[in-house]
Amino acid sequence: MTAALANLFPPGTAPTFSGHETFALRSTWLKKAYDVLRYTPDLFYNEDAFVQLGVGKNMAQSIRHWGRVCGVFLRSASGDGHDITPLGHALLGDEGWDPFLVTPAGRWLLHWQVAARPDAAFTWFYTFNLLKGGEFTAAQLAAQLRSLAAEHDWRVPSDATIARDIECMLNCYCRPGSRQLSPMSEDLLFCPLADLGLLQALPGQQIYRLVSGAQPDLPDALVAFAVHQMLYESGRQTIAFSDLAYAPRSPGRVFRLDEDSLLSRLQRFRDITEGHADYSDQAGIRQVIWPDIGERPPADRLLELAFTSEARYA
Repeated sequence: MTAALANLFPPGTAPTFSGHETFALRSTWLKKAYDVLRYTPDLFYNEDAFVQLGVGKNMAQSIRHWGRVCGVFLRSASGDGHDITPLGHALLGDEGWDPFLVTPAGRWLLHWQVAARPDAAFTWFYTFNLLKGGEFTAAQLAAQLRSLAAEHDWRVPSDATIARDIECMLNCYCRPGSRQLSPMSEDLLFCPLADLGLLQALPGQQIYRLVSGAQPDLPDALVAFAVHQMLYESGRQTIAFSDLAYAPRSPGRVFRLDEDSLLSRLQRFRDITEGHADYSDQAGIRQVIWPDIGERPPADRLLELAFTSEARYA
């Protein structure tokens, strides 16, 4: 096991491959849960949770999963309910940034939350951070996941569990009509991640391709937020361009930004970060320097800027 992977998966890591009940996230689900949890913290421990949410019983369990994975609520310390996180309030409140996830910033932020954290949705994390090659079949992805689990002595889930997890991941990102749809395919019409265009099904084949590019609707401030997260969690003040482009949990990998597009954003970094960070290219060393990385307020400010920099639309 490489040192990089050891840092990603410290002892005690226990990846999850279930919880979504095979349902892809829908745009309205997190807002529904937010509105009820504000007054009923024990919502998901009530037998009638699905009634309060106005969805099917299994869907209620899926909403609980997606809320945790997206970081908008978490299990309370007492274990008998859920607390809404600061991100949940900022994003989903009635006057929040994007309660119904209709803006590009909202969709990209949720993608970051889901795909950049190995403790969230592991198949999503693996696909966007560690997958070998840009094209894959569901069977190839399943084999790589099983191999990694065996390498780390994790409990290897059943073939059926992995297959359902991969199917749910594909349903989140593949555009409607771009692949043979399952009976649950209506979920694609509502999943905000599908509009990102990050996964493409090759016509007439069971092959999928990760799509990289300029990502023009990805806010610069969200790229800066991703860089801040990498540095903040590692306790460093500098990071090389190559790591920002290709390392696991990097904006280049998670957002599928090509090198030129990432570089052009980094060259505007002083303005994007309001002077907190800068990009340097001296003596062939390309890096971002963030002297006050230990302060959290810049990260919160960057998220705010990601939403206020674009016009909201219904």
